Amino acid sequence: MKASLMIPERIREKFLGEILDMYAKGELAASRTAQMLGIPRAAFYNLLAETGTPLPQKLNESIRKELEELLK
Repeated sequence: MKASLMIPERIREKFLGEILDMYAKGELAASRTAQMLGIPRAAFYNLLAETGTPLPQKLNESIRKELEELLK
């Protein structure tokens, strides 16, 4: 028999907010964050766009450097 927990919406929203904040600060990798949320990585990236969650600074810098190299 599998137990089912009823988690209030406000607690789910707080959990989501905390997890996304940790990702944005670079404390969690995208794959781990998606795993913690129980969603595929592609859905995680959609969630980032929907919530306006910024990418970690280190990732932004890496992407910018790659684009600069491509434009040379």
